[in-house]
Amino acid sequence: MQILRKRSDFTDQDIKSFKDLIDSFFQKYLKETGVEGITNYIHMLASGHIKYYMEHYMELHRNLYKYSQQGWESQNSKFKQVYFRHTQRGGNYGCNTEENERTHLCSIMKAFQREVLWISGEAENHFLGKTI
Repeated sequence: MQILRKRSDFTDQDIKSFKDLIDSFFQKYLKETGVEGITNYIHMLASGHIKYYMEHYMELHRNLYKYSQQGWESQNSKFKQVYFRHTQRGGNYGCNTEENERTHLCSIMKAFQREVLWISGEAENHFLGKTI
């Protein structure tokens, strides 16, 4: 995993070492857990999907760290707070609200849009009056 988390560029030797280590790991893992122990992540490692990305995307970018989803995963807690603190979770919206108008997704999508606008810099440009 240290090879995958590496922020510097992959070398051909890094990819070969990674493949050899994963193959060795998977053989031992399969003996210990059997087929029932294979998770989505183990499958991605053992089947060669990660090695494929290391080989093919290194031509352009030379590492996978740039494709990390950690930034989006951290947004998950924000959206969860919006859901639990700022929606009725499909519940009561008042006696004049039709059943098909009850939604919790609208609040989450508005929060998502705000977040994307701030992350991309578009919101700041808007408030500072800058045009691109």
